[in-house]
Amino acid sequence: MQNSDNSLKRKYNFLFYYTIISSSLFLVFILSSFIGKDKNLTADEITVKRITVVGEDNLPRVVISNETRQHSGRMDGKDYPKRERPAGMIFFNNQGDECGGLVYAVTKEKNSTNSGMSFTMDNYRDDQVIQILNDETYENGKAKIQRGITINEYPLGTNIEDRNAKFKALESIADPKERDAKMEEVFEKEGPKRRLFIGRGRNNDNGLFLYDAKGKPKMKLYVDKNGNPKIEVIDSTGQTKNIIQ
Repeated sequence: MQNSDNSLKRKYNFLFYYTIISSSLFLVFILSSFIGKDKNLTADEITVKRITVVGEDNLPRVVISNETRQHSGRMDGKDYPKRERPAGMIFFNNQGDECGGLVYAVTKEKNSTNSGMSFTMDNYRDDQVIQILNDETYENGKAKIQRGITINEYPLGTNIEDRNAKFKALESIADPKERDAKMEEVFEKEGPKRRLFIGRGRNNDNGLFLYDAKGKPKMKLYVDKNGNPKIEVIDSTGQTKNIIQ
């Protein structure tokens, strides 16, 4: 009787270990089929919350994401801290730095609804310089709408990391007026300057608007909200002359 029990025990142990080993080998085979190099996946449809495309250096090239998982941005080899960003696509150059994106969102407050969509291209090591924008705000039966193409320009030699570091250092100034004045000084010297806008402004003027290197308006060719055609030039003192009388 004891020999029979020992035999059954040996058979049980054999089957137990055989099951564990064979299951482990099967699991390894299944996982390796997914993580093997240069594997291709073909599907008619996928549903995901985020897709990250990376280069051979494993740095991001494109991130497609919902608003909750959106990439926070990246510059000079560092990811920015987590922040709120809309759903869309964020583009990165071959150095892994953010270089533009396509984002869109609707936000609602008590009596206000804003719908916006923006496609941007960034200056090297800086923020956006080309933007295609549609921005609509509806409040109490009234609309404020801006849609068109904007071209900005940053001063040569500036970059977003240095500018942000200066802003952060100025945050330690206790006097709010002094702090704001110093920040405005940095922004005026190193911030973007508008050079061109084509489209509809918030005051419902539609046309072409040109600016000088300092971001000051110089020429406007547009139709105003009342349907009147205008061509305006602005001199160095800020005086406007309408060429069409």
